Amino acid sequence: MPRLHTSTLALSVLCFVGCAGPEKTHYDAFQESVSPYYKAVSTDPAASLEVLGAAAVCCDGLSGLRYQPLNARDNAFFKLDANSQAFVFSTGKSLLQAFAIPDELERATLTIEAIAGATVFVPTVLILNRDFRVSRAIESRNFKYTPGGFMEPQRLRGKVYLDRRPGSELADEKYLIVFTTDQDLGGATRMMSEAKLFARAHGLKTSGLPDPVIKHAATGVFRMGVGDLETAALTTDRYHRQQKGASRYLDPTALRGNPATEQRRARRGAGPRAQPAATPSRPTADPMMRETQTLYDRMIRESVGLGDMDRAWRLVQEAERAGSTTARPTFVSAIETK
Repeated sequence: MPRLHTSTLALSVLCFVGCAGPEKTHYDAFQESVSPYYKAVSTDPAASLEVLGAAAVCCDGLSGLRYQPLNARDNAFFKLDANSQAFVFSTGKSLLQAFAIPDELERATLTIEAIAGATVFVPTVLILNRDFRVSRAIESRNFKYTPGGFMEPQRLRGKVYLDRRPGSELADEKYLIVFTTDQDLGGATRMMSEAKLFARAHGLKTSGLPDPVIKHAATGVFRMGVGDLETAALTTDRYHRQQKGASRYLDPTALRGNPATEQRRARRGAGPRAQPAATPSRPTADPMMRETQTLYDRMIRESVGLGDMDRAWRLVQEAERAGSTTARPTFVSAIETK
């Protein structure tokens, strides 16, 4: 997560712990202070599908979407949640974020990173011309897993290259849409555990620390940064690969006859709004081995000591999913003694 949010988070946590009234638990206080971007990463794929199913479809065509100006000067985070627009692509209904590329941004590299937690939103990107016709598609397979680091979360990372100089093949490109597909919603990505990443960075043992399989979700968070066009980033071959078949995302017959897709569409179809099933605050799991539990507790305390509160909280969540009963008390104790 960005350094500003993390620093603010650490200060907020300490304040809440020291100032919370008798009716407010340390956990409640921490939850109120967590970065809103990290909180928007769903802890439950099924709950994210409920959000998607309840979302009203905005329009019949891409010209009806609301396009926000693309900020070309800074990194920015974007949430896909109950407040996002929804559209029915040929690959399924999806929440989305839509952007208008400023005319002065002619050549650039857009780096898009989908933030992973208990789940991850897997992006596909469509680029449209000024007439809202699909120009290119950057498919989800181009977004590669990138391990987390100090002050940085786990993520799926991909790049979009723009070359809109007058007279160039892509000069008429104007709009960009980030969404996901039914096929990706049914998948998962294996990532290195937060505990193993932290242990390796600090020379600790990593035995007994399994790598989690992160399920894909209909909601989530992505970060987009704008930089200079990378040298030799764009080639005619790449253009043509991204242009080939890109219009299929709007072709209503593209997935006809796919039973899995039709079942998912039926579940998200018209009718009474389904209520999300209640989910426990702590997912059940087999008891964790004492040695592994001790290692998680140690890494949580060290993360708090380093001021990396986002990572400490991710370690708590990961440890609890793996069966730890001491991670949360350790986290609270580390904050109180910091």
